[in-house]
Amino acid sequence: MYSKKNLLTLYLTVGYPDKDTFFKSLDIMVKEGMDILELGIPVENPSLDGNTISNTHKVSLEKGFNEKVLDIYLKKIKSLYPNLPILIMSYKDGIEKYNLLDKTNLYDAILAPDESLQLDNVKTVQIFNEKMNKEQIKDKLSITNCFAYVMSGVGTTGTKGDLPQGYIQTMKNIREISDIPIQIGFGIYSDNQIKEVLSRGANGVIIGSEIIRKVDEGLDSLRKYMKNISKARE
Repeated sequence: MYSKKNLLTLYLTVGYPDKDTFFKSLDIMVKEGMDILELGIPVENPSLDGNTISNTHKVSLEKGFNEKVLDIYLKKIKSLYPNLPILIMSYKDGIEKYNLLDKTNLYDAILAPDESLQLDNVKTVQIFNEKMNKEQIKDKLSITNCFAYVMSGVGTTGTKGDLPQGYIQTMKNIREISDIPIQIGFGIYSDNQIKEVLSRGANGVIIGSEIIRKVDEGLDSLRKYMKNISKARE
């Protein structure tokens, strides 16, 4: 799966904005071409995320999100979409608080932006950017066994504007060491940006904040957006 071309990895925060809307949004995303679900697990301080995604963490936590709730969601997602790869995205605090490493039978891979995970029982994803030297990249690649998550440029998620170009150098640095699949995230939201990134040789794109914005606008808006980005990667 991860080595395929033109992949869409899309983000939702579990339980946001409520259970009914979450599953209706997920259903639209699956039916309209999502390849991999990046499932955000709420924490108090999602330091790498901008306001859009940080707010979803706050909303889910205020509604009583806990480990028991997480188990219910993970089991239902697996039941509804048994062939959908699930990439868990959480911080060190969330991994510990919700015992995520004891639930590896309910997801396919895990990403922690503030911790370099090295695990035997589940695939791991690490984040790379243009400020990392080749030794740092090599070290992270040695514990990455799913795909390399390359930041379009250093910063937080959710920025809208011209796509940073730092990812081009990062991809080049990784390719000098490994042929691991690469996906580009951070600040990607438009059709043209998707086409540009894929034309550079990335295996896929990761979109988070814009998905949340469309969920906030309503299911029709999300459906329309999904159709557009699915077409853009063809």
